[in-house]
This record gives sequence, C-alpha cells and structure tokens, in this order.
Amino acid sequence: MVKPGDSQFRVGDLIRVVQIPADLHDAAGIGTPEVFHRALGKTFRVEGFDEHGHLELVVAERKASAERYASDTIWIEPEFVEKISEI
Repeated sequence: MVKPGDSQFRVGDLIRVVQIPADLHDAAGIGTPEVFHRALGKTFRVEGFDEHGHLELVVAERKASAERYASDTIWIEPEFVEKISEI
C-alpha cells in the first residue's frame, strides 16, 4: 500500500494528465473511459489520494440533472500525470 506522503505529489499541486491507462473499463456504465479521455492533456489540482496512492482529480463540474452527476472525479496513477506547479 502506498501512503499519500510517499508520493512526489501533494494536495493542491497542479498536474497535467499526459497519458491514460490502457485497460480502462466501464463496469458501472458511467462512461469512465470517456471521462479519462476528456481529461487527457488538461490541467487539474490534486484534491487527495486513495489508499493505493492514486491522485484524486475533479475533472468536470457541471449543473446536476437526473441523468448526470454534478461532477466527475477520477483517481489516476501518478505515472500518468506530470507536475505543473507545487502548492
């Protein structure tokens, strides 16, 4: 298990998604691969970490409706992002 403090990243850092995992699945039917593809090349703030050391990124905020979530959050491995700036 990777602890958040073991990462080169910290909450608040700005990162850019430079690659997406090749084996993304949409088991829950919520468009996971599409969300990751939309995030590719864009810059986000690190919001947190999960128990495996994945970075938590809020990649979209929009008006909630019955068909859509109010936001999209992804958890991505550190090797798929690059740091733009530190907090």
